[in-house]
Amino acid sequence: MRARTTWLACLGVGFVVSGGLSVAHHSFATFDTTKTLAITGTVTKWVWANPHSWVYLAVAKADGTHEDWAFECSSPNMMIRWGWHYKDIKVGDKITIDTHPSRDGSHSGSVYAVYLASGRVVADPMGRRVTGDDLAKGAPGVPDKPTGTPYR
Repeated sequence: MRARTTWLACLGVGFVVSGGLSVAHHSFATFDTTKTLAITGTVTKWVWANPHSWVYLAVAKADGTHEDWAFECSSPNMMIRWGWHYKDIKVGDKITIDTHPSRDGSHSGSVYAVYLASGRVVADPMGRRVTGDDLAKGAPGVPDKPTGTPYR
C-alpha cells in the first residue's frame, strides 16, 4: 500500500510540474510586445519543424561584421493555415522580418511578418498577442512593407 501511495504521489507531482512547463513554454513573456523591429539579413538556417519553426539570419552591421539572430515562428501546421510553405524560405535568401525582440537583449525574437526574397509577404499572428477567436478567423492580413523600426 505504501509503495502505491508513493508511486501515485510521484505521478501527481510529475503531472503538476509538466503542466506548468507546458504553459510557460507557450508564453510570450520572453518577447517585448511593445517594440517591433524590422530586421534584414541573409538566411543561414531555416527549420520547419514542430513544435516551432525557426528562421536564422546573419544581419550585417555598419562596421562590416554581422550578428546572428534567431526568430521563433509557429508550428508548421498553423503556418500552412496562414499561407506559408516550407519552400518559401531558402538558405542564402535576403529577407526582412518584423519581430518583437527578446526582452533579455539576446539576438532573438518572435516572427510577425516575413518579407520574402520573392516579394511575397507571409504573416505569423502568433508573433503578436492574439486570441483563439483571432486565430480561428483564418489567415491574417499582411502589411505591404515592414512595420517595425529598422534595426541598424
